[in-house]
Amino acid sequence: MDKKSFGRRMQKYRELLGYSQESLAEAIGCSAIFISFMERGEKNPSLDTLIKLANALEISTDILLGGELSSYNTARLNHIEKHLKLLPPEEQEKILNIMEYMISLEIYPQE
Repeated sequence: MDKKSFGRRMQKYRELLGYSQESLAEAIGCSAIFISFMERGEKNPSLDTLIKLANALEISTDILLGGELSSYNTARLNHIEKHLKLLPPEEQEKILNIMEYMISLEIYPQE
C-alpha cells in the first residue's frame, strides 16, 4: 500500500466531513497520534481500523485504498464485458449507453 497516498486521501475525506484528528480518533477508537501517523504515511491501519475509518468517513475502503485496486478493477471490467457479450444486442446497447452517460457525468460534472 502506498502509505503517503492513503494518508492524503484519509486527510482529504476527514477534512471534508469536518473532523479534527482528535474527533476522528474518538469516532474509531484510536489515538489522535495514530491518525496523524497514518495521514503522514508513517503507519498502516489494521483491517479493522480501515473498516472503521471508511465507515466514519462515509466512504468505501476502495476509495481509501485508491490505486491499490487497479488490478481488481481490470478483472471486474473483464467480467462485465464477458457477461455483456452474452446479452442480446439491444440490451448491450442499453447498458453501454448507460455506462457512457455515467462516465460523461464523471468527466464533465453537471454544475
